[in-house]
Amino acid sequence: MLHRRVLASIRAKISHRRLEAESGGSDGGRAHLLSRGMAVIFTASSLLFVACLLLPAKLPHGNLTLKLKGGKHEFSYCEAPMDGEDGILPPGTRTRKLKQIQVVIRHGDRSPITSLTSPSPEFDCKLKDPTMRRVAQLVRERFSVAGVQGKASLEYLTHALLAPTRDPPGKGQDLAALQGDETRAGPETAFSGDESQACFPGQLTERGLQQQLRNGQYLRDRYGTALGIKDMDKEIYFRSTNYPRTFISGAVLMLSFLAPIVPEHMPVVVQEENNKEALFGRGLIGASRPRNIDPFQSAPEEKGSCRAAFALGAQQEKAFKVAADLDRELFDQLKLSPAVEAEARNLSVADATDPLMGMACHSQELPVKRSLVHLLKQETDRMFCERFAGAEGGREGTRLGMQPFLREVLGRFQSYQDTRLKLALYSAHDTVLSPLLGALDVLDRHCYWPPYASRIVFELWGPPIAKGNSLKADTKAGHLLGSKESEENAVRILYNGNTVSRRSLHCPEYRGKYEGGQGMEEEMLLPLGCLQEYVERMSPRGGSQVPCT
Repeated sequence: MLHRRVLASIRAKISHRRLEAESGGSDGGRAHLLSRGMAVIFTASSLLFVACLLLPAKLPHGNLTLKLKGGKHEFSYCEAPMDGEDGILPPGTRTRKLKQIQVVIRHGDRSPITSLTSPSPEFDCKLKDPTMRRVAQLVRERFSVAGVQGKASLEYLTHALLAPTRDPPGKGQDLAALQGDETRAGPETAFSGDESQACFPGQLTERGLQQQLRNGQYLRDRYGTALGIKDMDKEIYFRSTNYPRTFISGAVLMLSFLAPIVPEHMPVVVQEENNKEALFGRGLIGASRPRNIDPFQSAPEEKGSCRAAFALGAQQEKAFKVAADLDRELFDQLKLSPAVEAEARNLSVADATDPLMGMACHSQELPVKRSLVHLLKQETDRMFCERFAGAEGGREGTRLGMQPFLREVLGRFQSYQDTRLKLALYSAHDTVLSPLLGALDVLDRHCYWPPYASRIVFELWGPPIAKGNSLKADTKAGHLLGSKESEENAVRILYNGNTVSRRSLHCPEYRGKYEGGQGMEEEMLLPLGCLQEYVERMSPRGGSQVPCT
């Protein structure tokens, strides 16, 4: 048990501090990867409002108490909203019970991956608060990396690595190399002192960790009671892409979701070969778009396992043109040297906007007019929309690439009776969420760069409960009323709190409408068979889609 004076100090901090959670940047594939034998970086600075209390060691689990508040931002990109329809259905005629949720998240706020100025703006990733070091310790002690076949590829995360030197994007050492560098690795150096510590490109920040704590708390409030998780080993599946920022984001969210219980040990499935990770799609590799846009990166392009999906995506990217006046205005205001400007012009609009959004979200002084940042953000929104849902190959390539992952989601729903899995968490990137929305045919209605800590939630609801066993409708997930009388399992898909399955999936023979309520004519639930039919139709057929070759 923590000393009373420490607890009093924690309560005092909780009473007068307000959280800010802001972010910036586009996910490039240039951040350092988790790999076999590595240790996860956890040198982000303090997580406010978290008090960690461990019960006696003889108990199988600890206890974690969280009290969190969010902040407001000028840019919605800085953090996804922690509200919406998640777990809530409108009043209806029959009662359903929630069975399972599958959640795909974008990691929290990170430092920019690219830079337009010299010297680059610095972001502090030092973990300072002693209480927050306890949270870091929980992540290192309780979460471990497991290979896709279930074979552990890493012992408990016993090191927290210091940031590498300021290498240009794509040139920094990977984590396996850093682990062997005793001058820059180890908890003694990472957690000593209160001096600032500059983030390396793409590193999770204090705000990013705070965002995922709030994300977990929000999901717990909406789903925790309904799911009633008792056996974590059997009822939870946790997977992350091969990046420290996604691994840590998911682990912190999981701690918050399960609070006050702390898992004794939780394996995290990590596919070490990115071109085999279904989250990235069959035509992509890593968190980057399928072309080499980093002038510092010398690695060759990789096309994943579906060359057709890659080719279609590249065709769509080629068709995208940034407004000439916007491009000219950016470089006029930056006043870069000719050499630096030549390199900067090779960046995509997202990579050019990345450092500016990072600075804006962290309230740093901007090197350009604020109005220009807004215009660049709008252009990046358009780029994401066209890249993954455009008519020049984006939509078709996305459907080809993301079908394997949607098959996984469908399979976990269909096997619920056998597995009793209640929660699947996939920790990923903006370049995972956007193509997933594109594959579901809803990106055109949510045509914007996914904010930090964004989430896509797939809900599985059981058949309606007979009237004799009917329960009162709650305001949160659990025993909630469905949209129509149906004797089969139903699904719903939400993006940042908005139900999107009502306008996706395109299986009209299954559709039913909720007829009551105020402005609630939209479909809320669709039969599981609708999702199955939709995923099957994504396979190459006739001349409408090019098969993978």
